Amino acid sequence: MMRLAVVVVLAGLCAFPVYGQKKKKRSQYFTKQSYQYPLFKWTGEYSRHGFQFNFGPTYLLTNGETPERDLSTSPDTNATYTHNPSGRLGGFIEVGMVHIAKKRRKVIHYFDWGIGYKHFAGTEQTRLMIHRFGETNEVKGNGVFDMGYLYGRFNVHNVWQINRDVFLDNALGFNVDYRLTGSVPGDNSRYDGAVLPQTQRFQQDFVAQLNYELGVGFKIRDGFFIIPSVHTPILGIYEWTGGNPSLMWYSSRYQPLLLKVKFVWLFKKKNNACPPVYGNPDDEKRNQQYMNGQ
Repeated sequence: MMRLAVVVVLAGLCAFPVYGQKKKKRSQYFTKQSYQYPLFKWTGEYSRHGFQFNFGPTYLLTNGETPERDLSTSPDTNATYTHNPSGRLGGFIEVGMVHIAKKRRKVIHYFDWGIGYKHFAGTEQTRLMIHRFGETNEVKGNGVFDMGYLYGRFNVHNVWQINRDVFLDNALGFNVDYRLTGSVPGDNSRYDGAVLPQTQRFQQDFVAQLNYELGVGFKIRDGFFIIPSVHTPILGIYEWTGGNPSLMWYSSRYQPLLLKVKFVWLFKKKNNACPPVYGNPDDEKRNQQYMNGQ
């Protein structure tokens, strides 16, 4: 799970743009690459602020079956066990806002935030081998669970323009989640067959994490973008377990993965705004440079 998060982050960091000398054209857009392809114009008809809505499936990744472990038993009995976790499909939905940087920046081009609800689900299979008086008996158990979280998040984004209508979108952020629905910690009523409460640990209701997101954006028209992306936590802050971002349930860990489709609508500028008044040509030139992020 941690390996996957590291791979996703490294892949995204490799996509971050490298900036060279400053471009002298008056028109400035989201990124240094391909200025002739406007993703957003500070002097255009759209505001820097807008509405965002995203949704998609969720899934819990696992490391697969755990190594066989010994279980303390009576002197004449020896037992070993393994746990085999797996994820199930869930879903999420979110609404929020997008805010583009006031001026052209080298790293952070926009940030967004949202509130939403996400649902995770998974299973765990237990295999217990009991060795007694030269005989071995195998007992199996299977548990299912689900967790529903109300959450809020904040992310900062770096955009790398590929061409007129396509761009890479990297984001680092912070999310806080609170479990509202789903399975109850310590409740094994949904565990059929063999269950080992002594090996179990359940996630607390409150979760705080750092997250990473990598997407490919498409400019449908001026002021409207669609950004499919992959989102996963990369550092667990609360509850602290050495920074591991995965969730604990039953006797296993589960790495959340969100497959997102985000829609962004920028607001149009007000038409009744008073035009600026300049005292001299130098004032007008300085204002234009500011609006273009120079």
